[in-house]
Amino acid sequence: MKAPGIIDGIFVAVLIAIGVGFTTLMFSFTGLGAQLDLVLPWATLAYLIYLFRRSDTRVGRVVAVVAWATLGLACWLFELPTSQHALAQAGLIWILRSLYFHDSILNALLDLGVIAVGLVAGAWALINTGSAAAALWSFFLLQALFCLIPVFDPQRAEIRACGGRNSPFQSAHRVAIDAVRKLSQP
Repeated sequence: MKAPGIIDGIFVAVLIAIGVGFTTLMFSFTGLGAQLDLVLPWATLAYLIYLFRRSDTRVGRVVAVVAWATLGLACWLFELPTSQHALAQAGLIWILRSLYFHDSILNALLDLGVIAVGLVAGAWALINTGSAAAALWSFFLLQALFCLIPVFDPQRAEIRACGGRNSPFQSAHRVAIDAVRKLSQP
């Protein structure tokens, strides 16, 4: 799979904002809080599908979708305020990105910073425009920056530099290095 890039992230943000815009127009008779509660889970699902398409990891996708559905159902059943619902959905995105794309705690914490800045930008857009589409556009636009988080593991950086693909030579080279390490250890 191709590693996520900024252009891809911007494209996903545009698609989500357009979808949210049409949905909020259809449900314009409801309040802004109800509109956000309606579109937040679906925008998160669209973003998770994008992440799944860009990740080489196949394990846990069903569990991730079940976690998304459980979270959305819990937010609806317990009638969480919109702000807590948004925090829960953003937390799910952060956890899944940390599991699928990051190898270290430092990378996950940097990703949490990207999520936090996105939440602040989304809240700012919501307060100033009163538009759910503008809020989610701002949030997901900043999420496109997560692919710029530096990789601190040299082997992982080498793989990422090659477009996320592992060439046969790189695989054989890594196996040989591991074998030498095992032989040299007492």
